Amino acid sequence: MTKIDICNHALLKIGASNIASLDVDQNTDNATVQSAKLCNILFDQALEEVLRTYRWNSALKRATLSRLTETPAFKWKYKYQLPNDCVRVLNVYDESEAYDDRTEYVVEGRTILCDYDQVFLCYVSKVEDVNTLDAFVTQCVIQNLAIKLSVPMQLDQVMQNNLIKEYNDVILPMARSVDTLENKYWEMEESDFILSRYNEEPII
Repeated sequence: MTKIDICNHALLKIGASNIASLDVDQNTDNATVQSAKLCNILFDQALEEVLRTYRWNSALKRATLSRLTETPAFKWKYKYQLPNDCVRVLNVYDESEAYDDRTEYVVEGRTILCDYDQVFLCYVSKVEDVNTLDAFVTQCVIQNLAIKLSVPMQLDQVMQNNLIKEYNDVILPMARSVDTLENKYWEMEESDFILSRYNEEPII
């Protein structure tokens, strides 16, 4: 689905007018102009929130980070710049084999602080082309956008609550379940096992 398709599916969910374009000038009446304005304001936020909720396969990336000349004021030795499209750090490794996930680091702003001479990063990216997103992830974005649109459009509170419940109880769990089953190898297998003993949700 394109960005316009996602917006129109979200608008359909709340009974609002569909748009021809996100360009306000290309919409023909006040209702569609209002819809286009709100979609422009809320789309990126809805997308990034969904991407941060899980390690979606269709948004995963890897990168070797560049060390900055500036160093932390205390505690850590080095500072590394995060990629511009990084919306969630999944794991940091000190070697390219990425076998040991027990590295220590902190995320501060758009940087990672650690004591490693080199850093290999696994992260969730903000995709440039939403067509590349998995169909279930797209459904999550649609639902989250519909929830956000329902507030400024002053929809009935019952409808808002139903949208939220459907997202949390049906759409998001289904998307995460399908996404997880496609992976045979988990980079944080050891951590997942430890956390499962305490009935906690894995970080990634």
